[in-house]
Amino acid sequence: MMDEREWLSVLEADLRKKADRKDSLPTLSLLVSSDDPEIRNSAVWCVAKSAQNKVGGRAILDILVPLGSDNDQEIRENVAWGIGEISGTGISDLRAVIVIIKLLSDKEKMVRGMAAWAAGRMIHRLGEDDPVMIAKLKDLENDPSEYVRNAAGFALKG
Repeated sequence: MMDEREWLSVLEADLRKKADRKDSLPTLSLLVSSDDPEIRNSAVWCVAKSAQNKVGGRAILDILVPLGSDNDQEIRENVAWGIGEISGTGISDLRAVIVIIKLLSDKEKMVRGMAAWAAGRMIHRLGEDDPVMIAKLKDLENDPSEYVRNAAGFALKG
């Protein structure tokens, strides 16, 4: 029997090949709560990659949204990435908007930038026009990070 790391490694390889692994979401929903940071990060990446592969639908949000306040920068960044990807398929909800708004104010520039990109996906693919999100994006056009400024510009202009 494979251990969690081996299973995640096989899953990552499958997802990189764009395999439909929606069967993995129930297990991933458990692994994102692991005490092992490496397993947690890998599991969250797999959830976000599933969203990019357009697999999993609303279950993606159910897994990612609670992780929007995680202490790990990489997890928060992958949460934003996954929400942005699933938004590109036409799936979102108020919980996802709230998480992205929160991540737009994250202390880490990589998280803010990914959240700005995800907000752009919500705006352009879903017609999301939350005034708080738009105001935060406008503020980010003056962010010290060029990456964040560019992502905010994309989000606001397309």
